[in-house]
Amino acid sequence: MNNRKAPQGKPTFTQKVKRRLRYYRRQALQPVRWLAYTTGQTKFVPPPDRMYIESTNICNLNCIMCPTGLKLIKRPKGYMDFDVFKQIVDEMAPWVRATTLHIWGEPLLHPRIFDMVEYCSKKGLRSEISTNATLLTEEKSKRLLDAGLSAIYLSIDGLRPETYESIRVKADYERTNANIRRFVELKVEGGYRTYVNIQIIKMKQTLDEIREFVHVWSLPGVDRINVKPFDSWGDQVEQISELRPNEVKLPEKRWACPNLWYHVHIYWDGSIAMCDRDFNLNFPLGNVIDEDGKVRVMKNWNGPQMQELRRRHLENDLDDVSPCNKCTEWAWWKPSPFFAQGNRPADEGSKIVRLSDNGPIIIGLDDLEE
Repeated sequence: MNNRKAPQGKPTFTQKVKRRLRYYRRQALQPVRWLAYTTGQTKFVPPPDRMYIESTNICNLNCIMCPTGLKLIKRPKGYMDFDVFKQIVDEMAPWVRATTLHIWGEPLLHPRIFDMVEYCSKKGLRSEISTNATLLTEEKSKRLLDAGLSAIYLSIDGLRPETYESIRVKADYERTNANIRRFVELKVEGGYRTYVNIQIIKMKQTLDEIREFVHVWSLPGVDRINVKPFDSWGDQVEQISELRPNEVKLPEKRWACPNLWYHVHIYWDGSIAMCDRDFNLNFPLGNVIDEDGKVRVMKNWNGPQMQELRRRHLENDLDDVSPCNKCTEWAWWKPSPFFAQGNRPADEGSKIVRLSDNGPIIIGLDDLEE
């Protein structure tokens, strides 16, 4: 067997045991983490459930719903150093369920993205990327699959060229379409286990195309069609907020944002952000790269800045905390003793269209136009 296919091959007995032990350790932390959240613990918080790593904040498109595409991100541009990345993974792989290799930017632009995926596989850490697929050539597709990528989100916002190209500015619909289809074919042909999500963002421009989109992309090798909820990025940019397809209904009482107890976001230069909505680091939370050059994620996860932000969320003292003071996405989900999730509304889980042998199972799309 080709060495690069090894991560996708049948695991050894030792690997199975290690994976099972990691699984039980992570599961055992869920009620502990929930207890820390519900009791308002700010200092002694267990390791996060999920990790978000920004491999780069550079992108090749100018998407209309994205602060990167609108040139609103003022942070320096760059690529995460591979040694820093390895140290982050070494520390956190035993604890987190998964890591993304993207936050702001196109991950396929990172010159070592395939090494990053392979390193995660080596460490038993589930890796995920979301890509605009414009750079997803056949060669890059094979390298991602061979490296052992756990999941990929292939974004194609629109069923028709005019819709897609008006949203994903500078992209070519036919090229992206072909890249995605070839990736799915390569997955099937090679028997890879990479979980393939075909993704469309639910926004004003796409609403009329979503149902047909689901049927068109119900292909062998596609595991899920992700109708991604619209994210306003904290309602900081009116130009983006205007794309929202429906009104936001918030609970009467605000609760502390679970992200601060469950998700860690690390930008390419090692900076820790409260979440991806703080795209310009308005509220810095330290840097995982310590003064001696060593990486220490947990030191910052429970550091003084994060403790202060958690306290302010618990006390709803957020008037001068940007972007929290305008954010509506805090209400997307609330953890339970044995449940936590990624960055999407809990009730939007039904907007994920799961595929079966008999075609798509469309559940919960009643608010979409027929």
